[in-house]
Amino acid sequence: MNLHKHTAKTGRDLLTLAFAMLFACGADAAGPAAVLVADGRGAAIVTADKPMPVTVYAAQELVRHVELATGVKLPVVAESAVPEGTACRVFLGPTRAARELGIDVTNLPPETFVMRTIGPDLYIVGDEDKGDPFDSYNSKCGTLFGVYELLERAVKVRWLWPGELGTYVPKTGRIALDATDETVTPRLAFREIIWSRIRRAAINKDLTFTEAEKLLGFSPEGLERYGHDLRAYMRRHRMGGLDRKPPIGHHFTGWWDKYGARHPEWFMMHEDGTRGPSKKSGTQGVPMCVSNPDLHRFIVTNWNGKTHIRLGEVDWPDACRCPACRAWDAPPPDPLPDFLVSKIDRGLPKSPQWQRARGHVLQGFYRPMCTSDRYARFWKAVQELAAERNPDALVTTYLYYGYFPAPTSGIKLGPQVYGEFVPWGNPQHTDFFPMREEALEWLKQQWLGWRRTGIRIAYRPNYLHDGWVMPLVDTRQSGNFFRFAVENGMEGTNFDSLTGQWAAQGTKLYVHMRLHVKPHLTVDEILDEYYGAFGPAADAARAYFSYWEQYCLANFQKFNDLFIDHGHRWPRFQILAHKAFPPECFSPAERLLDKAEAAAAKDPRPEFALRVKFLRDGLEHARIGNRLAACFDGDRDLPAGPERLEKATAAMRELTAFRRAHEKPYISDYFYGGAWREERFWNLNPIFAALKVEKAAAPAAGTATDAKQQLP
Repeated sequence: MNLHKHTAKTGRDLLTLAFAMLFACGADAAGPAAVLVADGRGAAIVTADKPMPVTVYAAQELVRHVELATGVKLPVVAESAVPEGTACRVFLGPTRAARELGIDVTNLPPETFVMRTIGPDLYIVGDEDKGDPFDSYNSKCGTLFGVYELLERAVKVRWLWPGELGTYVPKTGRIALDATDETVTPRLAFREIIWSRIRRAAINKDLTFTEAEKLLGFSPEGLERYGHDLRAYMRRHRMGGLDRKPPIGHHFTGWWDKYGARHPEWFMMHEDGTRGPSKKSGTQGVPMCVSNPDLHRFIVTNWNGKTHIRLGEVDWPDACRCPACRAWDAPPPDPLPDFLVSKIDRGLPKSPQWQRARGHVLQGFYRPMCTSDRYARFWKAVQELAAERNPDALVTTYLYYGYFPAPTSGIKLGPQVYGEFVPWGNPQHTDFFPMREEALEWLKQQWLGWRRTGIRIAYRPNYLHDGWVMPLVDTRQSGNFFRFAVENGMEGTNFDSLTGQWAAQGTKLYVHMRLHVKPHLTVDEILDEYYGAFGPAADAARAYFSYWEQYCLANFQKFNDLFIDHGHRWPRFQILAHKAFPPECFSPAERLLDKAEAAAAKDPRPEFALRVKFLRDGLEHARIGNRLAACFDGDRDLPAGPERLEKATAAMRELTAFRRAHEKPYISDYFYGGAWREERFWNLNPIFAALKVEKAAAPAAGTATDAKQQLP
C-alpha cells in the first residue's frame, strides 16, 4: 500500500491546549503529539458506546501488539465511560468526538482512514458497518487498516509469516506518534494473493478430504489453527478491495454444450474447416470465433445492461483459424526474440515425454498465431455495441496465452476495457521467475504496449505456484517487476496462488506481501525489515537466502530444461525436485544456518533462535521431500519392484511424521502447497497400501516403542 496523504486543516487553534496536554502526558513541547506508552503508563483506547465489529477487532489488535512491545496493556473504554483525568486517548472508529471534529466517514473512499492528532489525542477513523473485519470483500475496514499503519509506523511491527513467531514486535518502553493530519487510501484498488482452497478447507469447512490430504496435510486441529492465523495475517497485510475488482473468469467455458448445436459458427474453426471441440480441449474449452458479428450481438443482447461484460476466453491456448478471424490478426514482430522461439521451431528432437505432454505447453505466445489484435478488436466491437445501451459498459478480460503480447496494430481501447496481465504461455522463459534479462525486458514491453491502448490493467501472474516445498527463491526480479507495474498504471492484483512455503521461500513471500502494502519501498528495504526480525542472526539469515537466490539465478535454465518435457512445471515441480535441488546443494545452506544459530544464541531472547530454527526446519522439510521425489524419479508411478516401494514407503513415513511434528509455526502449507499437489501428480496408492499393512501389523510388534506404532 503506497499511501496517498492529503493534509487537511482542522480550522481550530489548538496550539496552547496541545502543549498543555502533551506536558500532562509526560511529553515535552518539542516531542511527539501522541504518546501511547511512556514510563509504564498507557493511553486509553476509546470506542463508540456500541462499536462495530471492525473497531472491536482493531482495538484488540492494537492492545495485543502494544502489550507485546511494552508490557503495558492499554485499556479499552466506551466513549461515555472514559475515566476522569485520562489525558491521552486513542479514538478508534466513528465516535461522537470524531464527528464533532468534522471527520465525516460517509464521504471516505473504501478502505480509507483519517489519522489525526489533536493535542495528545489520536483519532483513527474509517467508515464501518456490521461486516466481518476479516472479509476481504468488506471494504469498510479503514479503522482496522489505520491501526495497522500505526503499528508499523510507531511500533515497527512486522508480520513475516502467519502466527506468533512470524510476528516481530521490537521491545520498547515508549511508543509515540508525531503530530499528523492525513487521509490514507490504499495505493492499489484491490489486492489479492489467492488462498481460496485453504479458506474453503479451514474456514468454510466445505471440502471432503482425500486420504492423501488427511495423511500429508494438517491434522484437523492444525488446519483450523493455520486457517485462522493465515486469515489474520492476510488482513494485516491489507489484502482486500475485492468488492471493487472487476469480475472476469473464463466466461466462455461450457458454451459449446449450450450453443454449439444451434450456432457452431460462433466457435473456432480448425485447420480442416471443422468447428467445435478438439480431442484435447473437450467440450468445455472451445475458443470462440471472435470476429463473428452475430456472436457480438448475442453477447450484448443477453447482457444485463449493467457495467460489466465478461469476455474472458476459455482456458485453452488455441484460436479460430477462419479467414475472418485471421484477417483481424496483425503480424508478430519479425524476427521474434530468440528466447520466444519454441522447441518445435528449433527443430530439436521430441522426447517420449514431450509426445505425452499437452501440446500447448510448447506453443508459446506466437503459436499457432498471435491473436492479440484479433481479441482487442473483439473487445472493442462488443464494448461499442454495449455502450449504445449503457455508456459505462465495461468489458473485462484476461491478457493470456496467444493474446498476451501487446497489439502491434496501434489499436486504441480506452478505459472501458479492463484486462488482467497473465504471463502464461511460454513456460521455458516467461512464466516463472527468475528468468533471463531479455525475457524480463520483453515482459515489461508487453505491459507498456497494453498500457498504450488505454486500457485499465491489473496483474494476475501464476509464478507463486512454483517450486513445491523447495527453496525456489526469487525476490529482486519478481519484486522489481511488481514495482515497475505499479509505476506504470497497475490498478490492482490477483495473484494465483498462495502455496504457503513460509520457511523455504520466506523472503519472496514477504516481499510480495509488503509490496501490496507499500509498493514505494525498494526490495532491499523490505528485505532489511525481514532480516531485522532475526536480531543478531540478521546477517547470517541474509546470507542464507542470498545463497538460495544466487543458486536459483544460476540454475533457472536447468529448471526450465528439466520440466519442459513434463508440461507446466508448477504443478509438477515435485516430480523432478530432487534434480532441480540435488542433495549437494543443501550443505552450503546448512553451514550458513549453523552461523545463524550461533549468532542467535548470543541473545537471551529466544525468538531469534526460534526463527533460525524455523528456517532450518523448512530446509529439512525440503530434504525429506526430495527423498520421496527421488523414489518416483520423474514419473507419476513408482518403478516396479519391492525395493523401490520400500524406499518410497520409508520416505513417506518420514515426511508425514515430520509434518505432524512441525505443524506449528507453519513452515509450510501442508494442505494446498503439499498434499493437494502431491496427490494430484503422484500415484500414491501403493505407498498408502503399504502403510496400512504396516499399521495393521504394528500391534503385533510387541513394544510400545516400536517405530511403526508411531505412524500417523
